[in-house]
Amino acid sequence: MGLMGGAPPTSGPDAERLFAAGVTCICCEAWPQAYDCFVRSAREDAPTRYNQALCCFHVGWYEESYRLLAEAERLLDDKPGKGSGLGIPSMPRLQLPEAFRRRDTDGELPRSPLLPETPRDDAFTLILRLRAETAFRLGRCEEVRTIAARLGHRYKHLENLLKTIDR
Repeated sequence: MGLMGGAPPTSGPDAERLFAAGVTCICCEAWPQAYDCFVRSAREDAPTRYNQALCCFHVGWYEESYRLLAEAERLLDDKPGKGSGLGIPSMPRLQLPEAFRRRDTDGELPRSPLLPETPRDDAFTLILRLRAETAFRLGRCEEVRTIAARLGHRYKHLENLLKTIDR
């Protein structure tokens, strides 16, 4: 049941509009409204689950965020055409200028939504970064270590979490 008058989940073009509205709400940090849009869109794909998890994370509902992130990762691993929902497969990346690379690795947890057009590798990284932060909030320290290692210890905010854990 949705927040907006109990509206039922929908499909087709309305589902796409609800997904787009949810993305807009994330960009405005309107977490409850974004979550409701994603639930009502009735989409069963990695971007939707990640976006729901991001909303849950920002309102402090960490158990649900963690569950949704595990589902997003599973859906991302599905073969294309079986629910992955991502339109661009993994591909070689052009090397970004240093300023962008530094911003990516030195910055805090991104608050950006995951779109169906996001390349698979980028989607996977977003999912893992949020999952590590969520695991930290839930006291699942070994998982934070594992994810930081999977990501090559590239992200400063994850390394700071590890320092906090190791104190």
